[in-house]
Amino acid sequence: MSIIARELTKSEEAEIIRLKEEGEIMLQTDGTPEERVQKIVDYLKNSSPDPDLAEEQGYVLGSLYGEAVREKYGWKWLFVSENDLEGYAITSKEHGYTFMVHDYFMQVIVGNKPDNNKMLFELMPDMTGNRNDFRMIG
Repeated sequence: MSIIARELTKSEEAEIIRLKEEGEIMLQTDGTPEERVQKIVDYLKNSSPDPDLAEEQGYVLGSLYGEAVREKYGWKWLFVSENDLEGYAITSKEHGYTFMVHDYFMQVIVGNKPDNNKMLFELMPDMTGNRNDFRMIG
């Protein structure tokens, strides 16, 4: 099944920015996108995020990460759905990829996925999929 996407509303955009700012406070960073991604890596490696707070922390870390991707690589936030999975994703029509970052970090926090966010961040400019089509990352 194909991915369906829509633009974010102004209030959805504002909420992502609010969550990003919450992440900056939590991780004590307001540096470059690379520095913010490293802070996320360090946080996940050196702390034990509470799985009971995975959804809340997933939204905070995902928003901080997604904004780093948007600032560094020019990707765009969209609301996407595929089959029974839907949510906010950082997306590149040019590269043909979409990354549901909030869900990704929730899965990392509860231990269902390894944390590869820094590697993904560094690979993003080299990813090539089908232009104007979306392949899911993560």
